[in-house]
Amino acid sequence: MRTGPRRVLVVEDDPALVASMKRHLLKVGFGVLTAYDHWTAFAQLQATPLDVACIDLCLPDESGYELCERIRREPVLCLLPIVVTSERAFPDDMARAEEAGANAFLKKPFSMQLLAEALEMLVTGRAESRPPLRRLRRV
Repeated sequence: MRTGPRRVLVVEDDPALVASMKRHLLKVGFGVLTAYDHWTAFAQLQATPLDVACIDLCLPDESGYELCERIRREPVLCLLPIVVTSERAFPDDMARAEEAGANAFLKKPFSMQLLAEALEMLVTGRAESRPPLRRLRRV
């Protein structure tokens, strides 16, 4: 079992939001890695043991949906809890996020406290919050 702070990968293309998220998550005890696009995120996911990922659905090149689907296809990563973020929170967006493998959905703008609570919930949550038994949680 790994020791040390819980590790989160924040995948977001807005540098100001990344900085804010990182600052807050470090304060509450998470180790934070960041990526601004799908490909960098996937490389970090393969190289570093993580406890949870926070993925924006609107990324350059490939979408957050595609990144979630790719994570779920990888045997080593398939159980990684995922929180997705988006400006859009229509039922179709949430359904597509759930189909792609998300465990929770945060509508932007969200408070940094709510983000930390959602990540903590998934890191320490019961088995029902993890695939394949998950139900998408809007937090």
